[in-house]
Amino acid sequence: MKRLILAEKPSVARDIASALCKSLNKDASKKGYFECKEKNLYITWALGHLVEIDDEIAPRKWSLETLPILPETFKYKVIDKTSNQFKVISKLLKEVDEVVIATDAGREGELIARLILMLNHFKGSVKRFWTSDALTKEVIIREMENLKDASLFDSLYYSALARSHADWIVGINLTRLMTVKAGGGVWSVGRVQTPTLKLIVDRYKEFKDFIPKEYYVIKAIFSACDDCIDKSYVGLLVLDKAQEKTYKTLKDALEEEDPEKTTGVPKSRYFTPLLKESKDEIIKKLEKVKEGIVKDVKITKRKENPPLLHSLTSLQREANRIYGYSSMRTLNIAQKLYESYKCLSYPRTDSNYLGEDQETKNLVKNILKKLVDKDTYEFLSKNINKVGKRVFDSSKLTDHHALIPFGPIPEDASVEEKNIYNLVFRRFVGAFMEPYEYAIITIKTILEEFTFISNINIETLTEEEYKKTYLSLYKPYKLEIKESLSEDEDIEPQNHQEKERNAYNTLDFDYIKSLKPDDKVYKRSLEALQKFTKPPVLYTEGTLLRVMEKLGLGTPATRASIIETLLERKYISRVDKSLLPTLKGEELIKSLRDSDVSKPEMTTTWEEELERIYKERKSKEGYIRFMHNIKEFVSDNIDRLKFVEMKRVPMATKKMIEFARSLARSKNIKPPHSTDYETIKAFIEEHSPKKEENTEENTNGYTPPTEKQIAFAKDLAKKLNQEIPEDAYVSTKTMSEWIKNAIKQTGYKKFYRRGKK
Repeated sequence: MKRLILAEKPSVARDIASALCKSLNKDASKKGYFECKEKNLYITWALGHLVEIDDEIAPRKWSLETLPILPETFKYKVIDKTSNQFKVISKLLKEVDEVVIATDAGREGELIARLILMLNHFKGSVKRFWTSDALTKEVIIREMENLKDASLFDSLYYSALARSHADWIVGINLTRLMTVKAGGGVWSVGRVQTPTLKLIVDRYKEFKDFIPKEYYVIKAIFSACDDCIDKSYVGLLVLDKAQEKTYKTLKDALEEEDPEKTTGVPKSRYFTPLLKESKDEIIKKLEKVKEGIVKDVKITKRKENPPLLHSLTSLQREANRIYGYSSMRTLNIAQKLYESYKCLSYPRTDSNYLGEDQETKNLVKNILKKLVDKDTYEFLSKNINKVGKRVFDSSKLTDHHALIPFGPIPEDASVEEKNIYNLVFRRFVGAFMEPYEYAIITIKTILEEFTFISNINIETLTEEEYKKTYLSLYKPYKLEIKESLSEDEDIEPQNHQEKERNAYNTLDFDYIKSLKPDDKVYKRSLEALQKFTKPPVLYTEGTLLRVMEKLGLGTPATRASIIETLLERKYISRVDKSLLPTLKGEELIKSLRDSDVSKPEMTTTWEEELERIYKERKSKEGYIRFMHNIKEFVSDNIDRLKFVEMKRVPMATKKMIEFARSLARSKNIKPPHSTDYETIKAFIEEHSPKKEENTEENTNGYTPPTEKQIAFAKDLAKKLNQEIPEDAYVSTKTMSEWIKNAIKQTGYKKFYRRGKK
């Protein structure tokens, strides 16, 4: 029996061939496959998707009359640029009796292989090679002895097919509709990309429209005696419920404006944000009060567990926050660590857990033995059976386990590769270290009828104990990991005692720990801190990925490409780490306000249904029902959007954008966030050097036209009924050439002079 193994990429095919064959044919890259004659075996590869939906099933003309486009069946075609490799696979398929699908173990990998087999009408036996482990020789040999029947993955194929067909139907119908309505340029609409764009547009609008509100926090410093400097602590005023009815707070003011919206109100149990009149009244009442009473002292022991192991999304978020890497960059690096260096597990995973079986625990022990010194291994290996479901939880496994290292990274790896590897390494090793333990002392101090609360972190571990906690692994990364742990939660304000430590040098922990109820304290100072509410933070790739994951927008494997697609289509732009919408992006979302296609909730529902097709093994039946719902949705939305009015957003030329960016660099200012014509033109007009400043150095070779030149050109354009080219606004040279050509037009010079008279 002759067998063909179909991998997704040449590098994976080579790994499989190296593990299974005694020798490799040297002309494999030329032939497009490896051959093991002694085993009657071929190993070949796809190059990602080799087959795509044939757009010829849609009418050529883009018009409202041809919509909706709802094909009953889909035709496929071979992608031109990779057609040679498809021919290689087709030829091999005619020679073999069995195919082993060894594409990536996921939805897209399954679709890549199945479509190749479908177009070749392959009728032989089909098996599935499926693993999350790095493709070492041992893993390949083991899994080749444990092949699964491909029919077990039919539901995965139908889930992938439903996703592909739904994306095509939604995309081609609504893209054509919005493009026709806009009357210029292609306005792409997508099942996942458009709701993602809406998140960015909505957040930017909230940020732009935000009006900061003033509020005050009253702070007192208490001490053991009237003139003590060392035995002191800080307290912040917290009103009780009865007092909140008497004194106006920030929350009251915001609720009066909009009961539904209280954006910017700081969330804390440790202070009350007050309005100015309330602050003044309370300060006046307390300014002459000298003594206070300790009402309550509470010591709470806290334990902070190590963070969960990395999924792809959590790795992308952390890499974006710490190193500024884009999600696509992180994915590509992780893929290389998996495929080329074999020091990382399969990266496209949405799981943060490992399986509970003993084999997995033995694997963890073996990996730790490779990665850490003997003493550390002895300590960590004892904890493998203690960590429980925080690490080992089969009920939370998906197709693949969490991202973990499989071995050391090569010394000649790049800095970026080492950075990504180390993020995974620290999470993995840290998972088997001790939790970080500390104590919080909460002191309630009464000044007249008002309560001041102090919240102070106290270290409880010795240096030796601290070295065994996961947090020690993050030195000098302590700040990053602490931020990462609290990223998904409401973060209480930074410990205000820490902020006061440098200013007053007053934190005497022995004194603080000795405090008890009814102790008398002295008010050393009282002040009101002026603060302002903060706008919603603009999305970075890291924070956007978190929201996309929470809402079910895309999958770990596709989220990075969704963001890149929005960037390529000029709907959003990167400014520093932030993602901002362009005018084109804002206009699209505004035009789709009456459609569900831009609502994240709709896409979340679809993603859940696609997941059910696979996990509940609904296969073809699930596919048919899903596609019926998609077609109904598209028809309904075309009816809704046929009468929408859209504003054309002309885009700036490449020269204009380059000039604007060179101006930004020369003036050390941020470049414009949008690439539309009006934004770029306004930026150039505002920041172009005046005539006396026009040097080669600060204009990057361009000198913008003068106001008189522009006015003259506009007069010419009006009389000739022509438009001035956008490039002409970039430099006086380009504008002069256009004016010269306009004047040379037949009879125009004479006409223009007569018109002037």
